[in-house]
Amino acid sequence: MAPILKNEAAWLRASGAYPLEIGPGPQPDPAEDEVVIKVSYAAANPLDWRLQDGLPFPMDFPNILGADVAGTVVQLGSKVTRFQLGQRVLGLCNGLVVNKRANSGWQRYSTCPEILVSAIPDSLPLANAAVLPLSISTATTALFVHLGLQLPSLAPNPVGETVLIWGGSSSCGSSAIQLAVAAGYEVATTASTSNFDYVKSLGASHVFDHTDPKVVEKVLQVLKPGDHVFDCISNAQTMKTSATILGRIGGGKLALLNPPENSYAENVKPIHIFAWDPAMTGSDVGDAVLRKYFPAALAEGKIQAKPDPIIIEGGLETVQYGIDLLKRGVSAKKIVIEIAKEELSP
Repeated sequence: MAPILKNEAAWLRASGAYPLEIGPGPQPDPAEDEVVIKVSYAAANPLDWRLQDGLPFPMDFPNILGADVAGTVVQLGSKVTRFQLGQRVLGLCNGLVVNKRANSGWQRYSTCPEILVSAIPDSLPLANAAVLPLSISTATTALFVHLGLQLPSLAPNPVGETVLIWGGSSSCGSSAIQLAVAAGYEVATTASTSNFDYVKSLGASHVFDHTDPKVVEKVLQVLKPGDHVFDCISNAQTMKTSATILGRIGGGKLALLNPPENSYAENVKPIHIFAWDPAMTGSDVGDAVLRKYFPAALAEGKIQAKPDPIIIEGGLETVQYGIDLLKRGVSAKKIVIEIAKEELSP
């Protein structure tokens, strides 16, 4: 296929540099197992502003941030057979992990590993699809690789166990609730009272106000030994609280989105979850969930693209505004930037 001539990207020139600068982007050159996506929408994640603010991370500069994209396929690696040119897809970019700028999200053309790309049904707008890639991959890694839960299916059988998902209205929490329910587990979660109905609509059976002084005791009433805990907020306070709850039901593995900041009970084993974990992407779990279950669940409406996007128009020039808006805080929403108008063909 003829090379793509005009790529542009939002560049982070140095640690702490502000704002992102728009300039020519890298020429896509997919490996045999990669897909090049013409990006229509890309979503902001907390990692974007944390890295821009100087979060320690082994990355070179200048670099391109961004992980969640949705658009159309314009190039395929030689061994990719699941997709066709022009197909509507979502993808999780891994540029920061593999130190390949073409594989990052804040640009017109993004390259993604085939396993982290999923076809999306015509009924799902690309702006909504863009909220899913990072949260689905993170939740998959936490629940099915590290916590060892039964894999999800379109017709799950009850397992008889409960998963506590702290922060159910967050992006990761929204995906984790749905995947746990699809695997046959009952879900208990925390949220603001204004988001109770939202997390229940995703499948949560028990919802608790995270600001309630008695939240720990109330959560413990619905958990038992052998149940599971995934902290989808993972600040110092929520990690401590989640560890306390897990320790009091007998302990086990505690899935966290950030490195643990405290010493926990001896029966609690904290695990820092990494969305691009090779234990997920290179395993039977990745194949079963990302290649098989997830696309089918999207097509059948078994997985909702949640939380809803706050769409910011204006292309790459508005990426910095979107990141700033996320940094100020949003609830049960995800910031999505319109990179280019959706087209019928690439």
